[in-house]
Amino acid sequence: MQGLAFREAPAPSVAIVLLNFNGLEDTRRCLGSIERVAYRPLLVIAVDNGSQEDPTEILRREFPWCVVIRSESNEGWAGGNNIGIRHALREGAEYVIVLNNDTVVSEELVDRLVHAALGHPEFGIIGPVINDMEHPDQVQTDGCLFNRPDASGFFDRKPVPLDRCSPPSITGVDIVNGCCMMISRSVFDMIGLFDERFFLIHEESDFCLRAHEAGFYRGVVGEALVWHKHSASFARAGNWRQRYYDVRNLFLLLRTHPANHLDSRSKYQSWLAYLKHVYYSYCLEREHQSKQGTRAVVQGLCDAFSGHFGPYAERDPLGFRLIQGLLEAGWKLRGSKAAGTSSPQRHREHGVNL
Repeated sequence: MQGLAFREAPAPSVAIVLLNFNGLEDTRRCLGSIERVAYRPLLVIAVDNGSQEDPTEILRREFPWCVVIRSESNEGWAGGNNIGIRHALREGAEYVIVLNNDTVVSEELVDRLVHAALGHPEFGIIGPVINDMEHPDQVQTDGCLFNRPDASGFFDRKPVPLDRCSPPSITGVDIVNGCCMMISRSVFDMIGLFDERFFLIHEESDFCLRAHEAGFYRGVVGEALVWHKHSASFARAGNWRQRYYDVRNLFLLLRTHPANHLDSRSKYQSWLAYLKHVYYSYCLEREHQSKQGTRAVVQGLCDAFSGHFGPYAERDPLGFRLIQGLLEAGWKLRGSKAAGTSSPQRHREHGVNL
């Protein structure tokens, strides 16, 4: 088999899990790129996460080598991927690659990730450098550090140098981007699957931090092997669902991992940074005159405080008007003090992750 001459032992079995939710054309394009991957043994699993139109028949006809699993309801990123991961583990996969459906992949993706994993067995989770689909030579995401005291926000980039070598080089990181992450079976055996309380957003961060606490390294291979549509799922501003899950789930992430390593912020610093993040998220939605966005920020905070996780549910949470009133007062005070300063500059100064 191409690219596997470096191994005398049988190649470990790998499964790719990709999640479809009302994105059939993206999924087709992604599967078309996976079809060119030469690595074997390889199991490909497409999970439809309750799309409005069931794509099962189309996918099975066009990609007969792909296992298609249909969920009748939307289980979120975490729950939908868990469906595919469970199937992969039952089939004996030694590594599972979780892959966004709005990507295309190099034909060497699996081979290079496996080569890296075998050369660096201390790493339980690894991913590639991910480039932008519209600008193929432009890095979209590589390494990520979490909650460092010298960072402006919670998720700080750690550049990964591009270097093709044998075995592939790996740069250690705190979090591997969920767009493409290969996870060793031993990690699942030790810590379980994705936490479905998150439903959407920050679930891969929680998974990587849990893996760290269990003693696994996380890293990024210094090779661009995936191309991802830019902002395919969420707009930068104005998407109220993104705001809701970000505010709510970041609270859960910090509560679950208050001081993940020696280089983390203290608990006090973390919660202060979180409140600033919530405040400036509200301000950004206010500037865009998005009533849905501002409501989502407030409800996300209320649901976080009251422990309502999982899928979003419309409710009139306790304390909503009080929290909204405080944020609105802060918005008005900020507007009077920041007159003459552009909004983007004000947000950059405070390092808010938006």
